[in-house]
Amino acid sequence: MDGKKKFVRSRWVFIYRRGRDDFAVFNSKNLEVFFADQEAIDLIEYFKEPRTINEVFSFFKSKSESIIAKLIDTGFIVLSSSDESDDLRKEVILEEKNRRKTIGIDSKLNSLRIILTERCNLNCNYCFVRNREMKKDDDISFATVKKGVDLLVSLNKKEDLEIQFFGGEPLLRWDLILKTVGYIGRLIDKGRINNAYYGITTNGILINQEKSSFFKKYNFLVSVSLDGWEELHNLNRCDINGKGSFKDTLKGLKIIQKDKNETGILVTPDRNNTERLSDACEYIIDKLGFKFITINTPQPIKGNWDVDGAVFSQQIKKCFEVAKKHQAVINSFGTRILYALNDKKPLIFSCSKFGNNFTATLTPQGKLSPCIVSWQHGDFLDSLDKFTYQGVFSDWKFKSPYYFRKCLNCSAMNVCGGPCPLEVYELDKFSKKIDHQRCKFFKDFLEWAIWFKG
Repeated sequence: MDGKKKFVRSRWVFIYRRGRDDFAVFNSKNLEVFFADQEAIDLIEYFKEPRTINEVFSFFKSKSESIIAKLIDTGFIVLSSSDESDDLRKEVILEEKNRRKTIGIDSKLNSLRIILTERCNLNCNYCFVRNREMKKDDDISFATVKKGVDLLVSLNKKEDLEIQFFGGEPLLRWDLILKTVGYIGRLIDKGRINNAYYGITTNGILINQEKSSFFKKYNFLVSVSLDGWEELHNLNRCDINGKGSFKDTLKGLKIIQKDKNETGILVTPDRNNTERLSDACEYIIDKLGFKFITINTPQPIKGNWDVDGAVFSQQIKKCFEVAKKHQAVINSFGTRILYALNDKKPLIFSCSKFGNNFTATLTPQGKLSPCIVSWQHGDFLDSLDKFTYQGVFSDWKFKSPYYFRKCLNCSAMNVCGGPCPLEVYELDKFSKKIDHQRCKFFKDFLEWAIWFKG
């Protein structure tokens, strides 16, 4: 170790304290975490000004050499001559270049969310699907579905695919589900692809024994929207006449539960239920017996989040505790933070990923959207006939992170990556303001996740 070179505390360092002498030092760039005592914190703080290693040794007598070596190795202390912001800029440019170069080779579009219809038998308050009153004639055609599947097959020869049936309420077009699964089955028999994994997102009302048996036969993941007990669920999930859907949804759930289908419950947060999310999870797990719950992300489709980010974070933490108590699984916006910290893999360019690959939305009009939340904006849609990875698709998936300069001063910059491509699109096109509730969620949950990891 060169004792004459000057080092300084990295600009990416954030220090969290718990109790009297427990500290977690976090590097927001590389996601390294260093758990420390007061002596180590004093040592790090000493590097607020450029110091040589020899200076430090003369001031700190005990165990400083091994700690300094670790701090340098993990990027908490850097050479004072470093331009950390410029280094990050260059790394992001290189990462984007490499990802664009390898898309279609190392990472592919292998998952398709098919919008069978935008019609629905409910009229939920928070739904982001805008055209629920369309006519049946506006539903997707099987010819369009087939063309979309054929594109996926051409991009993933002899490999696995994922097909997600979505809406509106996809079970309104049961006929299309049967035809699609049958068609893909024939492709598997011919050796065109290896296997297909199916999923469906539904309100559960139209589930009957026939559909449940079909789901079981083809190993569907059946995701059913349920926000908790009857009163809580019916706050948002009603039909066009305002009648709550809880009883009808529960009836469908009991059928697939009896058949032991792979089932996930989807809970959607909004300002009416955010403070009761953990209670809802407790009810769904303990009273109804479902052990896999996804808590949806508040979507920016109609403006900014309408939930308090800090309250949402606190509730997600409680949901994890509920899941731990019952040996259940909670998937949420916070899960990505835990995975990022565990893998030390910054979450930039992470839009709509399926494994190492990507998901796109097939619209009823036969267009391909890189976004799985919004597919109505014509200026970022691809034609199925002219799809190419380069162009609209890559530009969306590899939208530059850290949209705002001040993102670089945030502890959560690499578990967030800045606004998602949809948010950037709306910020640019509609002059929408930055969503501070989203920021509040990430910063609050990150600190908890760091201690949870330890």
